[in-house]
Amino acid sequence: MVRFSARQLVGAALVAWLLVGTLALISGPPLGHDEAAYAVAARGDAPTWHYRSSGMVVIARLGLALGGSEAALRGVMLIVATGLILGAFALGRAAFEPRTGAWAALVLVGAHPMAARSAELIGDLAASGFLLGGVAVLIGELERATSRWWLLLAAPLFAAAFYVRYGSAPVIAMIAVLSILLYAKKLASRQMLATVVLSAVLLVPHVVHSIEATGSALGILNVSAHMPRREYVGEGLVTYLTSNPFRFYGALVTPVMLAGVASLVRRAPRWRPQIFIVLLALAQIISLGIQSHGQPRYVFFATALLVIAGVDAIRRGFAVRPVAHAPQVALGLVASAWLILAILIVPLHREVAARRAPLYAAAATVRDDAKGRPCAIAANVVPQLIWATRCVTIVARIAPKLSHPWPPAELHYIVSVPHALLGPQAVSDVAATVPGIARELSVGNPSSQVWRVE
Repeated sequence: MVRFSARQLVGAALVAWLLVGTLALISGPPLGHDEAAYAVAARGDAPTWHYRSSGMVVIARLGLALGGSEAALRGVMLIVATGLILGAFALGRAAFEPRTGAWAALVLVGAHPMAARSAELIGDLAASGFLLGGVAVLIGELERATSRWWLLLAAPLFAAAFYVRYGSAPVIAMIAVLSILLYAKKLASRQMLATVVLSAVLLVPHVVHSIEATGSALGILNVSAHMPRREYVGEGLVTYLTSNPFRFYGALVTPVMLAGVASLVRRAPRWRPQIFIVLLALAQIISLGIQSHGQPRYVFFATALLVIAGVDAIRRGFAVRPVAHAPQVALGLVASAWLILAILIVPLHREVAARRAPLYAAAATVRDDAKGRPCAIAANVVPQLIWATRCVTIVARIAPKLSHPWPPAELHYIVSVPHALLGPQAVSDVAATVPGIARELSVGNPSSQVWRVE
């Protein structure tokens, strides 16, 4: 019977992740809202969006330097996002053993909410990977009799997670609290002191930028904290607990996550890492669920943590009660989940492209009509329009309330698209804010409308 090593298993996970990511890269739809926002911020023609993570803007600039195509932007992100697989392996190895980390990486490869976004220009996967790596270093060193100077690596990993996604700040605070609660006696060391100092130093550029931009060291974080929408307190928590888990988290991931939560009932040989990982996951889900609406990508880190804990719990269960051919069955399940994902990724992206077609058809109409002349667009969705047209934008719903809503421009357009529709009265109100008459242009998509005010 062939027994694969942990290195072979994690190698297979990386290959599988990159294969699906490449399919996503090839079949990818036009840039989404957040992707376009980072792209135009990197290009330098975005409005003042202080809440957009500076690390993602840097990553987008790398894509621009490689040609600036959507494939180039997403290709850089695909490489960075592989950190999720490596981070899961590293944390599973540090907290339990190498094979736990390798199997956790394989399970995550089949998580369709993650893999489908592996080549998207968003920071959730990258931040989760950096956080997993940071926790791996932290637990690995705190579980030793004496921490080594390798502990210093946790500082840049957590800093990278923060810069790529400002929403990582509360999670990093939770990690600090759990470290104090579970490893208080291990924290009084030169290595930990140096790690804390290095972490503070790495945050200086953000603090300086925040003070310059908002006048407060916490200004950008305060703005970021208020950006996620919610209809009521706890809306996200309701979503996380009541959504179909197989669709929301993944068919293979869901039972493993549940095993991770249930693992608290039975203490593992290395119980501190077990409690650390599960409590950290639950704390992120609860805090995010109270603060904002729910999306799978917001809890990628918590999902990965529970998968790691669940894999360990399942492996310990099989050690007590052996099941014939368990590794082969597990490999079959993982391979099946990945194969289904690989088959469905292209149709999925075509569906997304179809939903974005009206918006990009409107953008093409504006771009072709403007012919490179200075232009401004009033619409209720702006990042993708900026990316596709290079026009400046104003928010249509508030334009009539402003005394001077339009920036200097030679041409003025009004755009209405699905999910950001403008009724006749709204169009008239916006058109009245600039001298001229709104004339509707022909758009190649019946679901969108464009007017030029002249």
